[in-house]
Formats: sequence, structure tokens, C-alpha cells
Amino acid sequence: MQEQDNSGIGDLSRRGVLMGAATGGLLIAGSGAMLAPSANAATARLKRGGVLRIGLGSGSTKETQDAHLGGFTADTARQYQLYDRLVVRDSKFGLVNELAESFTPNKTGDVWTIRVKKGIKFHNGRELTADDVIFTIKRVMDPATGAVRKSALAGVDAAKLKKVDKYTVSVGLKAADVLFNEPFANYAMGIVPVGYNAASPVGTGPFKYKSFTPGVKSVYTKNADYWRTGEPYVDSVEMISFPDETARVNALISGQVDAITDLPTSQISVVKANKKFKVLNAKAGSFVPIVMNALKAPFNNPDVRKAFRLMIDREAVVKQAYAGNAVLGNDVLGYFDPGSNKKLKQRDYDPEQAKSLLKKSGVTLPEMELKTEDDAAGMLTIPQIFAFNAKQAGVTVKVTTPSDFWDGWPGASVFSMDYYLARGYLDHAKLVYMGGGYSKETGWSNASYEALIKKAIKTTSTSVRNEIIADAQKIEYDDGAYIITSFYNKVDGYSAKIDGFGTGNPEGNSLNNFTLRSVGFVA
Repeated sequence: MQEQDNSGIGDLSRRGVLMGAATGGLLIAGSGAMLAPSANAATARLKRGGVLRIGLGSGSTKETQDAHLGGFTADTARQYQLYDRLVVRDSKFGLVNELAESFTPNKTGDVWTIRVKKGIKFHNGRELTADDVIFTIKRVMDPATGAVRKSALAGVDAAKLKKVDKYTVSVGLKAADVLFNEPFANYAMGIVPVGYNAASPVGTGPFKYKSFTPGVKSVYTKNADYWRTGEPYVDSVEMISFPDETARVNALISGQVDAITDLPTSQISVVKANKKFKVLNAKAGSFVPIVMNALKAPFNNPDVRKAFRLMIDREAVVKQAYAGNAVLGNDVLGYFDPGSNKKLKQRDYDPEQAKSLLKKSGVTLPEMELKTEDDAAGMLTIPQIFAFNAKQAGVTVKVTTPSDFWDGWPGASVFSMDYYLARGYLDHAKLVYMGGGYSKETGWSNASYEALIKKAIKTTSTSVRNEIIADAQKIEYDDGAYIITSFYNKVDGYSAKIDGFGTGNPEGNSLNNFTLRSVGFVA
């Protein structure tokens, strides 16, 4: 959760928690400033105008529309309407420029030059310039902001953050980081103008702020001067919070909303069978890990950690928790990273070997409490599968859902669940292992691993860097403290009356990273 680096969940709603499931009974019966609309065949048959209504799986009075805070699903949805980022992830998880015309390092990776596109205007009519980029970076770095991605900019040398010209910024780093641009694609890294006020937010995004009631509803109107030619299609967007998934699905079916996030797996086939609705099923790098705190007994013993990784049937997780809408995980981060080590043997369910490792460890296990909360798909089901499977290894696991689940996070729990969206491997490793905002969650450290990560961050050759990442993943696979059973798809539902979502985004945010600018009503 947050470092108040708040950066990982938003990895959905846990961040919001730190800022302060039943499924039955459903009523299912370029380089220039101006770019063309998103490449999507559906755009040719979309008409302009109308009010697009989105049902969100959130509902907290602690929600925000601040560009650099948040973590609830609704927060992320708002941020993608109000703000744009310097770079974004494409449908193949590649990094592409958005507001940036270029975002490039020097030969050693310790100085980066950012040049923004000319002619892009904020909602207040003022042109985006280098001053706004500098203001945004400083705001994220400022501890008083409590920004979600503060730790991602910890390597910036404030004294070497300089304006080169009206549209160009030079960012000097304390040490080389050849992937420094990756965190700028995060949902909570929107570029804001000098003097930004979150109470009356201004960005360069496709929609402008009209009203916001935390936990209830948000309304945004079309930005007629949006820099992407032809977008957005609709006149306004209304976002309505439905923390209860039954109510959310019913809102879609009854026509109260046009699209919803987080379609329950039990309803996917039902919605698919109804011609009035469609399912957006995006292969994503989201995952729900089982967390072993390596600083506390019994998980300070590596043999115990190895044993627990053998105690769960991963194929059962894919089938039962996600109805097949997931792929097997292998206890390492970075599913989509080009350096991901595909040579690692798939870890299988092996209760007998787990027994042997526990015997070798010499540790006598008490009844283990596995804490969780219903914050993301699989967070309730996976613990139950683990508890059932662990019995075959002679281990008793009690699954609990305490009301204070996130209190003291990260680091307070011994054995618990969490959830994350997709990130590049090094970006994620820095966050959860290398002293980043979430590193206390597992407390896991390994000198050889950390040396490899530090080396990779400075390595300019992509092929060499990927080899280093693969070596680091082998250590994580052998010795780490996350049980990553699977990477699950992001599944949302929407009315056949609208289109333009494309095929989805692998980052794991709903509705193709909430790219509502490309969505409209079918003509």
C-alpha cells in the first residue's frame, strides 16, 4: 500500500483505505501536438454527443480527484478524464509518448530530457509548457503532497531539475536510471499546471471538471479544445459509485449506466449471452499475491517460504477464482516485462515436498491466520483455495477478514493478501523490494538480488538488461516471499449501445485504462 508512497495498489482501493461478495440475487434475466482518435474500427460508426454513464466499483468518502493521490477505482477513472501523462502504455505494454514529444536519457542514463508537444492547452486555456512539467515533478516529490508515486521520483536531484526552453526540461538524477520514464505512465502521474488546485482541478485531459461528490458521483464535460483531433465523442461523462457488485451489475442490466467495472466472474457468461451487452475481457498483468512477511516467524525461514509456495494448486486458482480468465503465475513480478524469465520451471502443487521442506526447516507451525479483504478479484477465493490445499501438507490455515485489515500496512501482518496492477519489472522491484514504499510488506531482502537490480537500472543495453532481470527473477523465484499464483484478466461489462473501448489495456485498469475519450454511442 502506500508509503505514503501510496503507489502500488492503485493499484486499486487499498490506497484509499490508507488515505484515511456475494454474487447471488443479480437481476440478470504521434509527434505533433494534435493526434487522430484512437485506432479503433468502432470509431467509424460512432455518433457524437450524449451522456456516458459509468458504474464504478468504489464508494468511499475518502475518494479524490487529485492528480497525484488516490487509489480507489473511481479515483483512477477520474484521473484519466481530467489529466494526461507524459507517456502511456499501449495495448502491448510498450511505452509511448503522450504529452511528451520526446523523453530521452543521455548515454549514461543519469540525465533525462523531456520535451512536451507544442499547442496543448489546459482546461483554463493556458498552453502546456516546461514550467508545468517542473511544477508537477516537484509536487509529486513534495512530502506534503503525499503523492502515490513519490518514491518513484526519489532519484531526482532537485538541484538539477532545470528548464531548458519553453517546452524542454532537463532532469538530473542522483544515479543512473535507464527506465526513469516508466513511472510517468502511472495513473497518478498526470501533468498539472503551475498553481494547480485539486479542489477545482485543471488538466489537459479529454473532460473538464463539473462536479464531484466523493463516494457518490462525478460529472465531467467535454473538453472541446482537446488536443487529440476528433475526441472525445460524448458531451459528458457521469461516474457513479456502486461498491456492491450486485447493485453494479443490476445498474447495467436496468440501463441505469452504460458500462461497469469489475464484472463478477459468475456473470461473464450470462452477460455474453445477452445481445444487449458486451464484455471487455482484457489480458492484464494484475495479480493478487499471498504475502509472507520474511521478517517474522515462521517466514523468516526460507524453507518455510519454499514449502508454502508448493501448497496451492495454481490451476485451481485460474479455474475457480477467475473462471479461466487468468494465466498461471510463478512467484515472480513483471509478467509483461520483456526481460521476464520464461525458462523458470512452472511451480506446481506438491504437498508432499512441502511437508519435506517443513520437516527440514525444524519449524513447528501453529494454526496460520491468512488475512484478506474483498478489494480485488480473487482476494476472497484464493485464500480459501490455499487453506483447502494446505491441509494436504499438514498445515491448518484459518482465513479471516478483519475490519482493520489495512491498519499498519505495510509490514504489520505475518500472512496476508494484497493486489497490484501491472508494472515494468524494475519499476515494481524498486517499489516492493528495494526500499520503496511497499518494501516492508514482505521485508524480504537478498544482497545478490539487490545488486542485480541496481546493475540493471544502470544498464543501457536492452538485451543485457533483460538478461540481468532474468537472473534476478531466478533469485526471486527461489528465495522470495510472494506467492503469485496467477495474473488475472480485467473483465468489465458494457451496453451494446456504446463502443470504442478497443481490446483493453494490460496495465489492469478497467475499461481500457478508462479511455472514455474514444467511446461513443453507436450510430
